[in-house]
This record gives sequence, C-alpha cells and structure tokens, in this order.
Amino acid sequence: MLRAWLGAAAVALAVAVAGCTAVVPGNGVAATPIGRAAPSTGAASPPHPAPAGPRSGLDVDALTNECLLNAAEFGDLVGTAVRPPVQGSVERSDGSRSSSCVATTGNDPLAMINVYTVLADTPADYVRAGPAGRRELPGIGEAAAVIDTATGTTLQLASPRYLVTILVGGRSPSDDAWRTAAAAALSRLPA
Repeated sequence: MLRAWLGAAAVALAVAVAGCTAVVPGNGVAATPIGRAAPSTGAASPPHPAPAGPRSGLDVDALTNECLLNAAEFGDLVGTAVRPPVQGSVERSDGSRSSSCVATTGNDPLAMINVYTVLADTPADYVRAGPAGRRELPGIGEAAAVIDTATGTTLQLASPRYLVTILVGGRSPSDDAWRTAAAAALSRLPA
C-alpha cells in the first residue's frame, strides 16, 4: 500500500513540476478519507456523501496551495532533508481532480499535506470522532490526533475552519515533531 501511495505522490509531483495535468487511470470511485474504514468491496458506493455526522465527509482541495510547511519543516518532521514541497494536481480518467502538497527526497515522496473543509459539524468534531486506536495530541489547534493508516502515519489537525492532514510514509515522527509541524501549518492557514 505504501508503494501505491508513493506512486500516486510521484505522479502528483511529476505533474506539478511539469506544470500541467496528467490523466491517470482510475475507477471513478472516491478514495476513502484518511482514518475512515474502507467500504466493503461487495457493496456499491453510495452516490452521495454518507448521512450527516462527525465523520460524514470532507470537501477536498479547500486551498489552492496546501503547502503549509516549508522544506526545513518537512525535513524536521520526517528526519531527513527534503526538496522544497510542491503542490501537485492529478486528473483522473473520470474527469475528477485532486491535489496535494508533496515533499520528496530526490524523486521519492515522503510526505503529503491535504486541506479540507468538513461537510457537517466542525473540523474538531471530525478529528474527535476518528477511528479507534488514534492517539490524541492535546493542546494543538482545535483538536489533533495521530492515526496509523495503510499508507503511513497521519496527523489530523483541526482549525476552526479547516481539517489538515499530514501523511508521512514509512516513518513515525515523534509527538514533538508532530506538534512543531502542526504549529507551523496552523500559522499559515487563512483566517
């Protein structure tokens, strides 16, 4: 699964560096948000978001530029020097688009930031209603939790208006590193 994430991140990075949009294969089904259980493969996906509630859904690409950390801050988080992060965009064959800020070493993506708005309740409610096994980080933003996912360790961070996810592949940053990255990301969010 990590290789799949790294491949997708590499495509996003390549697209961003080239300054154009690339069409990538896909099945037209939205990916499961980080921290939410994947739907059963035997059931069809609903055509609309799930009913309202604290984990009901996210509106993607809330910011044009999701690069809320600079290279030094990403490097401190992942424990190695990285290239300046790049906002990348991918267009799928079904016409849907998504984007992320990607940090790399050479051509290898290590971390990714996405910024969302929530469709119901608040970003803090979304974080607090996260999956079992999450590790809350009190005192950061409105709410923060670290979640281990199939693609890497992820910080979910709530501001009053936005939900920020920072995904780190193949590494597990310390709580202090997460706190430092979270403070920097929050400081760059629009009011």
